[in-house]
Amino acid sequence: MADAPTNIRALQAQQILELTWDENQVDRLSYLLLRGECPCASCRDEWTGARIIDLSKIPKDIHLDGMEPVGSYAVRLGWSDGHSSGLYTWETLQRIAANPEPTV
Repeated sequence: MADAPTNIRALQAQQILELTWDENQVDRLSYLLLRGECPCASCRDEWTGARIIDLSKIPKDIHLDGMEPVGSYAVRLGWSDGHSSGLYTWETLQRIAANPEPTV
């Protein structure tokens, strides 16, 4: 299990989620990337992990409506398109930061 970030900031004007980890490692992830990488069962196939969500349907101006910690292992992100069922574990966020896919 990965350690929690020491700080999480939503930079709304830039559409960026900024995560600060131990040793001052900072990852800046675009909202479009994060929304497209949602790990929930309505966005990913439960068995294969393949993306189901159509990236072209994500609004270009998507923004965070809320963030909610989930235990000590994840954060739930609420999006302006009404979606809020994805739990982004610390491992998931680190994986996305290490291997970002092109944004929509």
